[in-house]
Amino acid sequence: MNNLIPLSHELPAHPGQPFRPIEPERMHLRQLFGILLQRAKLGLGVAGVVFILVLAAFAMKTPAYSAMGSVVIDPKHENLARADQQQGGLPPDTSAVDTQVEILRSPVLAETVVRRLKLYNDPEFNPQMAPGFFGLAPARPPVANPDPRLVARVTSTVLAHSWARRAGLTYVVQVGFTSSSPAKAALIANTFMDSYLQRQLDGKLRAVTRANGELGMSLEKMRRDAEVAEARVQEYRNAHGLFSAEGATMAEQEVSTINQQIAIAKADTAEKRARLAAAMVQLRNGQGGADVGAALGSDTIKELRKREAEVSVKLAQLQTDFKPEYPEVKRTQAELTDIRHQIQSEINRILSSLRAEASAAAGREASLLGSRGVAQGGLAANGQAQVGLLALQQRADAAKQIYEAYLNRAKQVAAEGSLQQADASVNSPATIPTSPSSPNMKLGAALAFLAALISAGAAMLMAEFWDKHLRSRLDVERELGVPFAGVLPDFRSIKPKGLRGPAAEPSEYLVSHPFSGFAEAFRNLRAFLMISARGDDAKLIAITSAVPREGKSLTSFCLARTLALSGARVVLVDCDLRQRGVTKLIGPREIGLVEVVQDKIPLAEALVHDAKSNCFVLPATGKSVPHDLFSNPETDEVFRQLSAQFDYVILDAPPILGVADARILAAKADRVLYLVQWNKTPLRAAQSAVDILQECGANVAGALLTKVNVKGQARYGYGDSSDYYGYFKNYYIAAA
Repeated sequence: MNNLIPLSHELPAHPGQPFRPIEPERMHLRQLFGILLQRAKLGLGVAGVVFILVLAAFAMKTPAYSAMGSVVIDPKHENLARADQQQGGLPPDTSAVDTQVEILRSPVLAETVVRRLKLYNDPEFNPQMAPGFFGLAPARPPVANPDPRLVARVTSTVLAHSWARRAGLTYVVQVGFTSSSPAKAALIANTFMDSYLQRQLDGKLRAVTRANGELGMSLEKMRRDAEVAEARVQEYRNAHGLFSAEGATMAEQEVSTINQQIAIAKADTAEKRARLAAAMVQLRNGQGGADVGAALGSDTIKELRKREAEVSVKLAQLQTDFKPEYPEVKRTQAELTDIRHQIQSEINRILSSLRAEASAAAGREASLLGSRGVAQGGLAANGQAQVGLLALQQRADAAKQIYEAYLNRAKQVAAEGSLQQADASVNSPATIPTSPSSPNMKLGAALAFLAALISAGAAMLMAEFWDKHLRSRLDVERELGVPFAGVLPDFRSIKPKGLRGPAAEPSEYLVSHPFSGFAEAFRNLRAFLMISARGDDAKLIAITSAVPREGKSLTSFCLARTLALSGARVVLVDCDLRQRGVTKLIGPREIGLVEVVQDKIPLAEALVHDAKSNCFVLPATGKSVPHDLFSNPETDEVFRQLSAQFDYVILDAPPILGVADARILAAKADRVLYLVQWNKTPLRAAQSAVDILQECGANVAGALLTKVNVKGQARYGYGDSSDYYGYFKNYYIAAA
């Protein structure tokens, strides 16, 4: 409080120098903490309300259930139709997994789910389908052909309730959905995964079908091209006689065959000529051709030789027995001769046959030689034709190979169509959740607590800066622009423990404990009044405030006692005719200011002597409140008489804002002490009262902070002398 620092820090400058308000001071952390403590009740109230409201909002939310499944991505594009396809193992590049995650989040897939489950007929995703008027109005019929804009809105809502995220760096993708129905959440999550797999499979099948169609058109064209090329080759062969069998042309085969036949014919001719020559040699040797090999090998000659032998034996026997003229001998001789003649004829025939065979073999050889010459001529012509055939044959072979390659690929694609598989599989299907995922009451409580803290802080700061109060010397001089007269502590904040009864009254404690901090504050005020006095014309001192209940009457009475205890002659006039605060402190009286002014009762009869301090009090009676008492010249006369008899005339004036008497008294007084209740009087009210005092031409000696909680002032750190209260506490107790 004010009395605990040097007087030079509390008193205004020399009267000859104008008062200059100090510059604003920046708020420091301790002062901010003090504001929060001052507004603790407001902050706690706001925090409690906000906490309850936020928590209630969380509790009243419709429970939401989250179902989650997972799929395993395997982006290898396996082709089961190929025998060389490696099975198992994942590729090292996992960027394809991130791509599949984005596909799972895509609006196209969500729209597929919406259309598949007809979610546009579900009130959760299409509020237009909900019954109106709290269920009194019937629900709309299901939509058969939804508008694209409706599907887009429902798709956006479904996307907002779904999620797909990769599990770390694995190939597992978690797919989930949140709904007010647990069964619906699981159904939609599973439908998302099924639609994703079906979409992959459909895409592959479409690719296979498209490939089949393209290959089919290409195959038909390539087949026709191969047939045309083969036909041209055949036509060329036919046109040039390039017939072939087993890889060789007909001309080549003919020449080869003729060469073989010529070789055979030459051998045969040589053999037959040799046989004929041998026969001719034997014939020339006189054997009659009997020893010719062909004759020897003839069965006819053999038979005739046998008959010849038999007839010869028979003739020899007959010649032995009979004479040559014997008929039987002649007949037998004739038979033998005939047989020999037949043998010779047969030999001659054989020799003739040998000549004919030799001649035929020679002719056949000559014929084959001629045929070979002709065939060799055709072979030369075929060689020239083969040059043109080679190009045609190459084109035909190339067309055939291309056709066969496309045909094999078409077979593979056709096989792939029946063996296609998606690049993912369901790792775990979504199950129906048993407990709601939201509202999360723990999270709600945390958010409610955070919102309560923020709201409480905002409310306290807003209240502080919206309705600012005066708490320190700095506030008074900066906001009101008047000198600071000091601080008067709230007696309750410094009252010793255990003090009871009449001794616990502030005015009594002031007298009984003259060296207490409470008494020292009023002595400090007395010093302020002494230094700020301008001579004998500064006796009349009015004490007022902006609003009631700011300690004005108690301050006036304690100040009067303090001045009287110092030896000055002091009179305290109760000018608050409505509340009569000073009169209540000394007890009711029958004669007072009103009677002195209106009934001309002598001052000596109306003044009440305070034996404890030797001051006097001119009370205000409670009989009636006269109209415009202080505008009466008689009142001015009373004040002049009091000024002549006393050193200090203290006027306990009513509040300046609500009572006109206060303005008149302020104008009449030599000096005005303006009281502001610490941390209570609104700044605007205090400023308005100062403005009124200045308009009245009052001499405001200074402003005084009353009812200061010195402990709170020091704890809150408002930069006043009360910060040092703790240092002097024991000092004042010892002195008391």
